[in-house]
Amino acid sequence: MDSSSPSKSTYLLETPIPQLVRSLSIPVMVGMFFQTMYNVVDTWTAGKLSIEALAGLTASFPVFFLVIAVAHGCQAATNALVSQALGAEQEKTVCRLSMQALVFAAWMSVLIGIIGYVVAPDILRWMHVTGETLQLSVSYIRTLFWATPFFVFASTLHAMMSAHGETRPFRNSLIAGFVLNILFDLWFVFGGAGLPPMGFAGIARATVLIQGLVMVYMILKAVQHQALHVRSIRDFIPDLKIQFQYLMLGFPAFLNLLTIAAGIFVYNSFAANVSTEVLAAFGVAMRIEQIALLPAIGLNTAAMTLAGHCLGAKRLDRLREILFACLRFGLWIFFLGAPLVALFARFWITRFNQDPAVVESGVVLLRISMLTFYAYVIVFVLTSMLQGLQKPFFAVWMGLYRQIAAPLFLIPLLMHHLTPPELGIWWGAFFSVWSGVILTIVYSLWVYKKLQKKWNFDSP
Repeated sequence: MDSSSPSKSTYLLETPIPQLVRSLSIPVMVGMFFQTMYNVVDTWTAGKLSIEALAGLTASFPVFFLVIAVAHGCQAATNALVSQALGAEQEKTVCRLSMQALVFAAWMSVLIGIIGYVVAPDILRWMHVTGETLQLSVSYIRTLFWATPFFVFASTLHAMMSAHGETRPFRNSLIAGFVLNILFDLWFVFGGAGLPPMGFAGIARATVLIQGLVMVYMILKAVQHQALHVRSIRDFIPDLKIQFQYLMLGFPAFLNLLTIAAGIFVYNSFAANVSTEVLAAFGVAMRIEQIALLPAIGLNTAAMTLAGHCLGAKRLDRLREILFACLRFGLWIFFLGAPLVALFARFWITRFNQDPAVVESGVVLLRISMLTFYAYVIVFVLTSMLQGLQKPFFAVWMGLYRQIAAPLFLIPLLMHHLTPPELGIWWGAFFSVWSGVILTIVYSLWVYKKLQKKWNFDSP
């Protein structure tokens, strides 16, 4: 074992679990609220331009998931490996892993940025996006692919600091990004102060600029909090063994996010086949649903980080506490937040678009989606803990089932029997997610029993 100062790992392994869940997840929740509001600002701005612009932004989202997926893969792998090394009090290993995480982020972001730029038009055509909506989507998403390294490096640096128990810089960067996005969206899209209006293209250009600033901020904070410590330039030379470790942990997380993108592709395709208004309603409702799901996103970071530390220190006794604390926290926020979304669904939808068809479809979607809210909490927390325990592949299989296989089977069946047909899309999502919960619980119990035997723990 490397020599180290165990203060960070001791804090994360000995502090009461509910306190740790709050301290790790609340800053992420706050930050993700502002990240979602960032997207809401983009959606509002596009809606002010035209329905085609709003539909174009919605259609671009699953393509942009290529960037989100590689960022999540780098984040999950970095968090899992660095957390385990910290839990085992291996300081030299932590430093080495941090440097190699940046190397991994660099080549992955360049690769995905190039691939995404090339294939974006074909993916959009496969989604049945045509005409002006297609042109707007292609120009928007290709601009964003230039910012791929900014997104990926910021996520990787966030993972390093999260593994050390520090999530506040991530929160601060997202708050600042939201404020800047309001200013830049209005300025770039509508013009002013000597800048000509850029229209829909201004939304993407504003994001590129903001994400570059966020990346610089995260680098400075990682160095300040000693989550990133450059000992030698040789640490940036790719270590094939460590790069392979990152690939084996990051690739399943990457694939898992791609299944979400594929799922959005599936839902977008069904919605687009009904009408442009239904597609626009799906885009607006999805943004609002993201706000309601913020607790699950914040709890993901806490669950993954704490599970990784438990793996390094072989503290199986704390795993159950982590799970139940996260689920209790999510349940409280569900009871507080979901009714507000469901009861005032019409109000939220009309903040973005007043087209009667968009509003009516969006209201129904929001009310049905709130019935699946806690199912998302359960799935996200359990799969995050599995990633922290370096069991990432189940999330891929669950994503394939929940996002693709089940919807492709259920949605056409339900659309054939329900009126209006878009009800089949929304209820198909409901049954897909809840059936996924059952499968996830069964697999998680199996993994827990295996760890009990491996580490010779008696059943509680």
